[in-house]
Amino acid sequence: MMKGQSLLARSARWATIPICLLAGLAEAQTSIYSLDDLIDRALRHNAEILAGRADVDEAQAQLRQARGAFILPRLRLESIGGLTPDAEGDVFNPPSDTSGVRDLGPFARAQLEFVQPLYTFGLLSNLHGAAKAGVEVEEAKLSSTRLGVEHQIKELYFGILLAQDLTRLVERLREELAAWEDDVTLDNPDIPVSAPFKLKLALLQLRKRSTQLNDGLQFARSALAWTTGLPEDQAFAVAGDLNATTSIVPPIDELYAQALRQQPDLRHLKAGLDARQRQEQAARSAYYPQVFLSGGIRYAIAPGRTDQHNPFVKDEFNLFNGGVFLGLRQSFEWNMLGADLDKARAKRRQLEAIETTAAQGIRVEIRRAYDAYRQSQQDVVSTREARNLTREWLQLARDEYELEPSSVKELVSAFEALGATEEAYYRALHKDNLTLADLELAIGGRLTP
Repeated sequence: MMKGQSLLARSARWATIPICLLAGLAEAQTSIYSLDDLIDRALRHNAEILAGRADVDEAQAQLRQARGAFILPRLRLESIGGLTPDAEGDVFNPPSDTSGVRDLGPFARAQLEFVQPLYTFGLLSNLHGAAKAGVEVEEAKLSSTRLGVEHQIKELYFGILLAQDLTRLVERLREELAAWEDDVTLDNPDIPVSAPFKLKLALLQLRKRSTQLNDGLQFARSALAWTTGLPEDQAFAVAGDLNATTSIVPPIDELYAQALRQQPDLRHLKAGLDARQRQEQAARSAYYPQVFLSGGIRYAIAPGRTDQHNPFVKDEFNLFNGGVFLGLRQSFEWNMLGADLDKARAKRRQLEAIETTAAQGIRVEIRRAYDAYRQSQQDVVSTREARNLTREWLQLARDEYELEPSSVKELVSAFEALGATEEAYYRALHKDNLTLADLELAIGGRLTP
């Protein structure tokens, strides 16, 4: 008759398995990543975040354009040069050669033009405000994408920890049950006839469960590697254990206030509404005239041609002039301007309609996540109690089996119950961590650990 180890000794041996695995992984030069390492890597390599950063850069470029419209939005220098036929004389003494075939000489021309807006009835300032709000929109979208990626990494990370713990649990149960397989046979007169079949069925179920968990673990590892940009051929492991959360969760009203300050979706909506209002005001300003200052300097020289000083003679090859002018530009395309205004107003009203329910929707989501997290904490406590009771039952069943081998079915049942309660406890820990991640996603930031 095989003597079983005490429950305390077996628990101590099981607890050392993750440490041994990590030591073996370190010897094999396997990269080990913590949750923060994986999140940081995903934020640096995720394609959606890279695209979001490009959108922010584009919005900032548009803001620079809008800012540049205030100071000399048009300042151009144009310079050309080439060859032109020589021409000596003036309008009263033209060249004697009228064939048009004369010597060629060089010429050069340069022209500097500028336009400086003076007053646009708020058009430029509203366009600048809309561009500034556009940067805030893209930054809020990027923050929302980062939160989503971080939440996705947490789901994969805790999923891997759950699969690893359940895999180790199944292997421990298989080892324990397999240790009794030689004694629980039909040849043993002290063993009930049905006991060997019950034991073999339990081992078959554990073997099937082990295969399922291994498949799920490999899939989760592949998904995590893809999300974080890890090379496909790189061996890696995740550090940490699946434990109950210890974050400080403030009252629900404080969570609401925190979400209103930092929730990216709300910031995105508010910035978008500001941009739409600015665009509508800019469309309305387009009805009014634009007052501007314009001018420039022109200079041209052609050594082979006589410089004409008669103001009534146009000479494009020898000149030097310039000037500054006060201008006014007024558009009378009322239908086009009205259509632009109506379109901007419709977009603004669309966001206003969303804003009226957005805050309420955030409150509902926070309440749902808050209640789910509180429930998950209670589940951790209750499943821990059930696991401890089952362990006590298993110990009693072991002691009873050692005294009375005919009670082997009770021992197998205790092992099955242990597997169920241990798995329920691990799943409760997994749910506890995920519901906390859901709550942090709802409020738009992490809670204090």
